Amino acid sequence: MKATAQRKLVWRLVGAVVIAFTASMILTWILHERITKKEMYRLFDNVFKDVQVDIRERVDARMLRQAMFVRDRYYEMREEAWWGDPDESSRRLRDLANELGVDEICIANEAGLLTHSARREEVGALDFTTAEGQAREFASLLSDKYEVTQPLLPNSLRGEMVKYVGVWLPDGGFVQVGGREKSVRNLARTAVTGLTHGWHVSGDDGGIYITTGNGTIISHPVEGREGGQWRDPGEDSYCEKRVIEGFPVYIVIPKRTAIVERRVLVTTSAFLNGMALVLAAFLVGIVIAHYVKGQLAAQRKKEMAMAAEIQESAIPRTFPPFPGERRIDIFADMNTAKDVGGDFYDFYFSGPKKVIFLIADVSGKGVPAALFMMRAKASIKGIAQTGRPLDEVVTEANEALSRDNGANMFVTAWIGEIDLETGLVTYVNAGHNPPILLKVESQKSNVISERAAIPSRRALCIEWVKEKSGPMLGFMEGVSYKSHTLQLKPGDALYLYTDGITEQPDTKGELFGEERLESDIAGLLESGIALFDGERSKILGAVLACVRAHGLGVEQADDCTQLLMRYNGVGDL
Repeated sequence: MKATAQRKLVWRLVGAVVIAFTASMILTWILHERITKKEMYRLFDNVFKDVQVDIRERVDARMLRQAMFVRDRYYEMREEAWWGDPDESSRRLRDLANELGVDEICIANEAGLLTHSARREEVGALDFTTAEGQAREFASLLSDKYEVTQPLLPNSLRGEMVKYVGVWLPDGGFVQVGGREKSVRNLARTAVTGLTHGWHVSGDDGGIYITTGNGTIISHPVEGREGGQWRDPGEDSYCEKRVIEGFPVYIVIPKRTAIVERRVLVTTSAFLNGMALVLAAFLVGIVIAHYVKGQLAAQRKKEMAMAAEIQESAIPRTFPPFPGERRIDIFADMNTAKDVGGDFYDFYFSGPKKVIFLIADVSGKGVPAALFMMRAKASIKGIAQTGRPLDEVVTEANEALSRDNGANMFVTAWIGEIDLETGLVTYVNAGHNPPILLKVESQKSNVISERAAIPSRRALCIEWVKEKSGPMLGFMEGVSYKSHTLQLKPGDALYLYTDGITEQPDTKGELFGEERLESDIAGLLESGIALFDGERSKILGAVLACVRAHGLGVEQADDCTQLLMRYNGVGDL
C-alpha cells in the first residue's frame, strides 16, 4: 500500500508538472502572439519616423534648390520693365514655376507683403506678418537669415496638400516656393530613388518600399529591383502604409520571420521552466546571467555602431562641397581613435559671398564626446548662419554650450570666415592649435615649391598663425571673444588640424610636435605633392601617414582631423 501511494503521489506530481508545463506553453504562446503584433506596430512607428526624416531632408533640399534659383533670378527680373506690371510679372512667374516643376512662386517685400506671385489674385492681398496658419511661419524670414521648410500640409484656402519652402533675400523680404503633392513627387523623385537600398526590418526579409502615386516602386530594399509595380504582400506579412512628403511608403515584415522568433522564445521559456523543476537555481542563474551579458554586449555594440554612423553622417564628406564655386578649394578628413570621436570640422555659407570653415576638438572620447560634438556643431552653425559678426557668433555659442553643462565638457575650436570676393579671413581661436598659413611667395629663398615638377606653379612658404586665443568653448559663461583678420592672396592656403596630429607619441613617448609637422609639410611639398589634386587633397593623407609612421607600434592617442582651405581669388591662379 505504501509503495502504491508513493507511486500515485509521483504520478500526481508528474501530472501536475505536465499540466503546469502545458498551461505555461499555451499562455506563453498567446502572450507572444499579442506582444509580437503590438511590437510590430511599435516598430512600424519607429521605422516610419526614421524614414520620414531622410525623405524630408532630401525633398527639402530639392525644394530649397528651386527656391534659391528663384532668388538668383529675382535680381535679374526686378530690373526688367515688366516687373512693375502685376499681370505680366505673374505670367512670367507662372512660366518660371512651370520650368522649375513647382506650382507656386511668391515674393514678399521687407514688410512681409506679398508683392509678386504666380497667382495674380494673391498680389497685394496677403500680409505674412498678420496671416494665420502656414503663412505665419514665413514671417520669421523678415528678421532671421535662414530657410524655412514645411511638410506637405492642407492649404487652408484651397483645401489641397501643398508643401512650402522659403529663403530670405539679402536686401529684405523672402522668396516662397510651393508645390502640390504630385509636383513634389515629380521634383524629388530622383532624390529618393534607391533611398532604402539595404534597409531591412526585423530580419533580412523585411523591407521598406517607396513608390510613386501610381504605385511604381522607386526604392526597393534590394538594389536594382526598382521599376516594378507595388503589390500587396497578402496575409503572410505585416504591412503598413503611410504617405510621407507625397510618396507612399510601405514597410513589410514577413510573419514567418516573426513566427520563428516567437517559437525560439517560447522554446527557450519552456526549456528554462523545465530546467527550473529539475535543476538547481544556481544553474538557471548562470544561464540567465550569460544571456543577459551577451544581450548587453550586443546592444552596446549596436548602439556604438549606430552612434558612429550618426556621427559620420553629420560630418560633410562630399567634395567639392560647393559645386561650381571656384574661388576656394576645401578638403577635410577625420580619423577617430575610438568607435566614435569628439573631433569635427564643418564649412558652409554664412552669406551670399562668405563661407565659414572650422575645426574643433571636444574634451574626452567615446559617446559623451560625440554627443557634445553634435551639440557644439549644431550650436555654432545655427548661430553662424544668422549672418552676425564672427566674434558675436563665437561668444553666443560659448554661452549656449556653457549653460547646463553638468558634465563640464568643453571644446577647442578655430573658426574662420572668408570673404570670397576679397580673400579676407576673419577668425576666432577658442583655445585651439594654431593653423599653418601656406603663403604664396615670389622670392626664391627659403621657399617650398608647391609642385616641383611644374615650374609654372608659384612657390609656398610656411607661416604659423599664432594670434592670442580665447578660452575654450563651454568652459565658462560671460566670455567675450575677439576676432582677428588675415588677408589671403590667390593661391594662399590654410591648414587646420587637431591635437591628435601633434600629440601622437612614439614608442619612447616623444610627441609628433609642431616642429615635425612643419618640417614634414615642407618636405611633402618639396617632393611634389600638390595641395589639391582635383576634388581631393593628397597632402592630408600624406601628413596622416607621417603621423602614423611616427607612432608605429603605439595605439592612436586621439582623433586625427585635418582641414585644408585654399583661396583661388576671383580669377584663375
